[in-house]
Amino acid sequence: MRFTTLADLGETPAHRRALYELNKECAADIPERGDFYSFDEYVERRFEVVSYDPRGVVIALDREAWVGMAATSRHEGFMFNEMTGVRAGYRGQGISIAMKTFGMTFVEECGASRIRTLHHPANASAIAMNRKMGFVDAVD
Repeated sequence: MRFTTLADLGETPAHRRALYELNKECAADIPERGDFYSFDEYVERRFEVVSYDPRGVVIALDREAWVGMAATSRHEGFMFNEMTGVRAGYRGQGISIAMKTFGMTFVEECGASRIRTLHHPANASAIAMNRKMGFVDAVD
């Protein structure tokens, strides 16, 4: 398994499409997710926003196959871990935590002191991963 970023791979149209397909497949297992965005909507919501930085998109590769992703975006005063997902056949090997840990380099480069994330309350694997990474529930 190799970890890299979209910035290091090159933000090409083919890589944007590969990220979309990977994200779509991984998001299908999120409870109550519903239909995923069209590719055009994904481009608009993922790539064409001020918070996007290709250095914040970690890709897990098994040789050349894209098997996992962890996306972190930049916001005023914090970073936001938007999506972490691994293809079903690769789950249970610690890839999610490894990707999120790899992505901390980007957080450090940005000088951020706070990282936020969210998960569906019924997504036990995401909750366990986030707890293991040190995320705690926000206090209202």
